[in-house]
Amino acid sequence: MHLESIKIKNFRTIDKDEIIHIDGGLTIVGPNSSGKTNILKAIEMFFTGFENKYNYQIETDLPEKLDSEQTSLTATFIARKDEETALLYYELNELLEQPKDLTNKIIVYLVFSKTGHPSYRIFSGGKFKVNKTEFHAKQKKLFLLIFNSFQCHYVPSSKSINGLYKDLLLPFIKRSVADKLKEKIEDINASLKDISDAIDNQFKEVGMDYINSHFKIPNASLENLLSSFEYHLSDPVATEIERKGMGIQSAAIFASLTWITNEEKKLGKNTIWLIEEPESYLHPELAHSCNMMLRKLNEQSHLITTTHCLSFVPQDPKRLIGTEIEDNYTKIIEYDTYTKATSSIRNSLGVKFSDFCNLGLLNVFVEGKSDRELFQWVLSKIDVQATGKYEWDNVRGAEFLDFGGTAALEGFLKATYEHIHKERPLIVIFDGDDAGDKARRNLQGFFGNKEGVAFNDKEQFIMLSKGFALEGLFPHQWIIKANSEHPNWFKDFSTDIHNTLLPFSMKNETTKQQLREYLKRYAENSENYDWAKDFEIVFECINEVLHSQKLKLTKKSS
Repeated sequence: MHLESIKIKNFRTIDKDEIIHIDGGLTIVGPNSSGKTNILKAIEMFFTGFENKYNYQIETDLPEKLDSEQTSLTATFIARKDEETALLYYELNELLEQPKDLTNKIIVYLVFSKTGHPSYRIFSGGKFKVNKTEFHAKQKKLFLLIFNSFQCHYVPSSKSINGLYKDLLLPFIKRSVADKLKEKIEDINASLKDISDAIDNQFKEVGMDYINSHFKIPNASLENLLSSFEYHLSDPVATEIERKGMGIQSAAIFASLTWITNEEKKLGKNTIWLIEEPESYLHPELAHSCNMMLRKLNEQSHLITTTHCLSFVPQDPKRLIGTEIEDNYTKIIEYDTYTKATSSIRNSLGVKFSDFCNLGLLNVFVEGKSDRELFQWVLSKIDVQATGKYEWDNVRGAEFLDFGGTAALEGFLKATYEHIHKERPLIVIFDGDDAGDKARRNLQGFFGNKEGVAFNDKEQFIMLSKGFALEGLFPHQWIIKANSEHPNWFKDFSTDIHNTLLPFSMKNETTKQQLREYLKRYAENSENYDWAKDFEIVFECINEVLHSQKLKLTKKSS
């Protein structure tokens, strides 16, 4: 048995009949506050049961303008003819005075009363051959079979990884381990009795043999005996999951969802996953891997997701709907081609080209990871409070983004800069070495042929000192001293007749990193910030450029 679709009416921002086709998986896209989450909550709310366990409330769940209306949810299930639910469905149909022509689809209607009470029924209209009590008793049995056949998990974007672990994964770990312990139940009880006997012997020795002790498994459930398990990940160092990066933590939880689904299958459950903005848990580098995990999960369960990230949008438009607000209420958009879907998604999401590149509100592009880390380290070492200066609000509020090398940075800018410079403030920092200068010249020549695309020094990019990479921003005397102590680090090294440092190169990435650590140690042991004079010049320039670009973009948008 599986859920094919759900029709939603008068629920939160959804005021008209909207049919959501779920079979085969579904992704929902749209701007913030356009009703995506309300669709997920409506699906979850259908399984609220007679006890209203998901807490439907008129004040929050019925649209304000519809005081005289009711929230209604209509689910269509597909069942095999030999399933117990299908057999009972046919049986109920025969209790109607005028039986209906049935297919393999079971339609269940849910209406919430004015008091918020859920009322389920099948068959709209029609009289019964039997009294209402008998029919309703069988009907309730059918609903309970359906509820017991499904397990619905709503995963909000605001949920913490620790919360997901405790609520989703840990209960099934405990259940799985408890199943393995069942064969040891006699040994466990015997051990508990040994403890009781030892305590009772003490009572007897002091004349208190009228007291007997007993140790029991809590509620006779081995699951209650197990409080928790630590989740460790190795990459390759094994540590607790909460000590890993957020992206790895999130990927580990996503990797567990298929196992949870299979465990629920053993319990006779069909799993429904309602996952809100999976990208909110992830580092962009992991989006592709986790999207593949979700595709696998979709093969084993009903998967409905919302997203603002096109990495999580399927290419099949049949598995995709959009939402937008029209007259303050949600409108569902369907697509018949991928081309239309792509165009419509960009418009409906308000996604800019810079969003695809995961840009921040302010951006500093550097050549490689080590450059990014060094700039961020220097900023962390220069204390604003202690000096009363070096605020550089735009620099400290910017995202430092690296591209894996000069060639990769050049390629990225050629492909995207024409679009992203119109959307987000950004500045590019090139090393002053041959590779950085070559990339700068190539890009200025490339964009010089494009009308309206400026790429000028100290306006869109900064060049570091001629001939020097980023290490050259540290005091040159420190670098000269490093060569005297560790000449094997350098591939070529020289000073002129004035003992002025000339451009140099390192033997490899390892020795380059060793030099950086050497220079950082000197900086940490310094009593003032004289060592950071050249960094200050760079940060002042970045701060001014980002401020200027921010003002220009603000004027354009106003």
